[in-house]
Amino acid sequence: MTLPTTEDRDPLAIGLSNRSDEEVLSLLLERQMEALKAVGPALPQIVNAAAALQKTAQNGNKIGYSGAGSAGLTALSDCLELPGTFGFPADRMRMLYAGGVENLLHLAGAHEDDIALGIQDFDQSGLGDGDILIGVSASGTTPYTLGTFQAAAKAGTETIAIVNNPDTPLAKQSNYPVLLNTPVEIIAGSTRMGAASAQKAALNMLSTLVALRLGHAVRGHMVNLVADNEKLRSRAQRMLQDLTGCTEETAANALNQANGRVKIAAVMIREDVSVDKAEDILNRYDGNLRALL
Repeated sequence: MTLPTTEDRDPLAIGLSNRSDEEVLSLLLERQMEALKAVGPALPQIVNAAAALQKTAQNGNKIGYSGAGSAGLTALSDCLELPGTFGFPADRMRMLYAGGVENLLHLAGAHEDDIALGIQDFDQSGLGDGDILIGVSASGTTPYTLGTFQAAAKAGTETIAIVNNPDTPLAKQSNYPVLLNTPVEIIAGSTRMGAASAQKAALNMLSTLVALRLGHAVRGHMVNLVADNEKLRSRAQRMLQDLTGCTEETAANALNQANGRVKIAAVMIREDVSVDKAEDILNRYDGNLRALL
């Protein structure tokens, strides 16, 4: 029987325990790096997916993620990071994870086999027409994730599938399939390794490209973050000094008045205006600071 790549065994795994620690780690690293190379051929597909995601964000619609097991954790990571990194509104983000929050600690596997649970979770998510759902599944056959996509199709929600096997049901059901054709895992079926590394890279690239196009990343800075702790306040201050050429004191004062919002503070400094006026000016440019710089 021919196994899917994500379940097949790497011939180099034979006798692995007889090798030195350094040799084992070198092989693991080599396989991770080979897995990352699978992202390159998928760039055109990631571009198409990014365009759809950008449209959803610009229209003020919701962005959802779905997945199970380690693939679901990779999706969850991206979902949680976008608000803090690029200022995507948290109230417009949704995460559909097989088994829910209570399954995050022990990862009971039965939930991923429940297609009806995927349908149910989607129906309760509030996602609908004009929204988008990103499903991550190494195998491309995970019933739970397939259930979320079936429900999405009925609701008019567009879908992006990130999979690691070709010709899979999830990819075929999606509007924007992204195939990361990673090699076999050094530990057969352990897709938290190579496959997940490629998934994480693709998701990072997808969201960063969208953030760049929306003006949330300007001159290499995360200008859409809200500085709500000491580390972020220091980072935001450095951003403002770089973007506007102002002094440290001016940057700190503007950030304080803008409640930590970097974009607003930058407009205040550049245009020498109040918070309210800075908000009006930025709104005229759809929140894109780049045009004002």
